[in-house]
Amino acid sequence: MIALPAFSESLGIIDLGSNSARLLVAHFTPGHTFKVTDELSRRVRLSEGMAATQQLAPAAIERALDTLRVFASFCKANGVRRVIPVATAAVRDARNQAEFLQRTQRETGLRLRVLTGEQEAYFSSLGAINSIGIQQGLVLDVGGGSAELGKVRAGGFTRGTVKPLGALSLTERYCHTDPVSDTDYTALNRYIANTLAPISWLRLQSGQQFVGLGGTVRTLARIDRETRSYPFHLVHQYELKLGRLEKLIDKLRGLGHKERVRQIHGLRNDREDIILAGAMVVAAALRQAGAESLTVCGQGLREGLLYSQFLRTRRPPVMRNLREFSVLNLARNYSFNQPHADHVARLSLALFDQLSAEHALGAPERECLWAAAQLHDIGTSIEYYNHHKHAAYIILNAALPGYTHTEQVTIAALCLLHRRGRTELEAFAPMGLLSTSEMRSAGKMGALLRLAEYLDRSRSAAIKKVQVRITDGRAQILATPAAVGGAGVEVWETQRATDLFEQEFGMPLSVSLA
Repeated sequence: MIALPAFSESLGIIDLGSNSARLLVAHFTPGHTFKVTDELSRRVRLSEGMAATQQLAPAAIERALDTLRVFASFCKANGVRRVIPVATAAVRDARNQAEFLQRTQRETGLRLRVLTGEQEAYFSSLGAINSIGIQQGLVLDVGGGSAELGKVRAGGFTRGTVKPLGALSLTERYCHTDPVSDTDYTALNRYIANTLAPISWLRLQSGQQFVGLGGTVRTLARIDRETRSYPFHLVHQYELKLGRLEKLIDKLRGLGHKERVRQIHGLRNDREDIILAGAMVVAAALRQAGAESLTVCGQGLREGLLYSQFLRTRRPPVMRNLREFSVLNLARNYSFNQPHADHVARLSLALFDQLSAEHALGAPERECLWAAAQLHDIGTSIEYYNHHKHAAYIILNAALPGYTHTEQVTIAALCLLHRRGRTELEAFAPMGLLSTSEMRSAGKMGALLRLAEYLDRSRSAAIKKVQVRITDGRAQILATPAAVGGAGVEVWETQRATDLFEQEFGMPLSVSLA
């Protein structure tokens, strides 16, 4: 088992929603490092029947209380003493809210905090800001009982609103037949459009971003990913286009619930009945905003609450440099050798800058090279001999907030290349996400990372500076040692690792001490 960093705090966050209840457990040291260590979820359908009665039904209450007991017991068993339990639309709108809250505290020991609509929009937006890096734009969270919209400006939440556009509540109110009738479909479409119309600020300006989150949005992303045979499995940072969403809605409205699960890959049987209404809300919001697509966020309300605690000394609680933090947070969670990683990054970037005329790459590629240098050895936490493969696997399967899928695959590819060169890329399926030019760029950056790794082979910063000279189509690296006679292994090993550079840059390379 990989040893966790020495975190100073643990926290459980319970989100009692209208469709599902979820528990997130995290350990963290405020402002420095955090790790989500567990999650539990259960479909409770708390708002079931509320469209007619405006009350939490007895069966739904029992499902919720059973779930909350399990969550509280789980936290206690795992030594998580601090728990933040919140409830959203179903409890917020229920006429029997007070009785439910009293029973919850009496029978589970949890004192639920009922979030206002704006608070829910705020914490959801906070999750998106700290995991997508949205600077300007809109955030949409479609839940079971309501939909929250937030506006982001200069990387901060500025305003929000809640509308009765939850996937479950709309389904109960409008979808009376299976499949849905044309009459009900038209009425639902009209209601959604009329409900969104008064939101004057629901409009994207040039250069702004539309971010979607929540179970409905994640499900739509999974369906679209399966339909396209998209070569990367994460939905966080996935781009969902309005045109493809509208085609999916046309298909969903013609299918019954059971047929949806059979015919639509990526759709689980816990959302087959409510996915159409949820998809229609997303599409209507995109149309009103004038957006052609949305960026899917895998985080949301629970993570927003986590960030409010993890970044509690900041006002607002927002990452200063999301991309840098996400890389270092991942590296710290795998107990990386930071002095070595920092030195390999310095050497890699020095080579990158001095060879700019040869590779013609820019700032985004330079940042990916820095990220790969920080992460290239995290696989040693599993074992040494295949640590380059383990590093790539970890990067591809971990959230790397702030980086696009293409960038994430590139960083993983560089980690693969740093040890044994191009042979490791032959079975690297996610490379299908990269264009031919992006693969060439990855090859060049991988060659530089490989050289930098061997220039710090003893992990002692024995080489303090590198200078690159190109003469008559031949490259030479002059390595300045930190101490006389102290860099023998670095030069020896680097001389044996020039193959990838020579292949990617098309010129012979020699390495010697300055």
